[in-house]
Amino acid sequence: MTTAVRRVLALCSLLAASGVLLVAGAGSASADTPEPRPGSWEPKPDIDVLHAWLVLGGIPLLVFVVIILLYVAPALARGENLSVNALEPESQWLGGPRKAAGELAAPDSEDSKAGGAGGSW
Repeated sequence: MTTAVRRVLALCSLLAASGVLLVAGAGSASADTPEPRPGSWEPKPDIDVLHAWLVLGGIPLLVFVVIILLYVAPALARGENLSVNALEPESQWLGGPRKAAGELAAPDSEDSKAGGAGGSW
């Protein structure tokens, strides 16, 4: 049996198992609450669409705005320019030498470790 056939069989078995689990779980997942009787289930509350939009959309949006303000407010208080053109970074070599890249030392001899990457067999 080739590798391609094994992969196709594995994919088909995975899809079949997923389908069986989906069909088996669909019955209990779609169950409705029973009719309310005294002392048992309470009737389903009516939920207004506007209330649902406010809870499901408004609260996450409010949290997003608060986080953005907490991030941006200190920079605005310092008077920094937050425009797109002001955010261009300088040329940096993090963890590198303190001088410009053109000033790196060249190797002095064949045993010298200066001058960048080197390798040997």
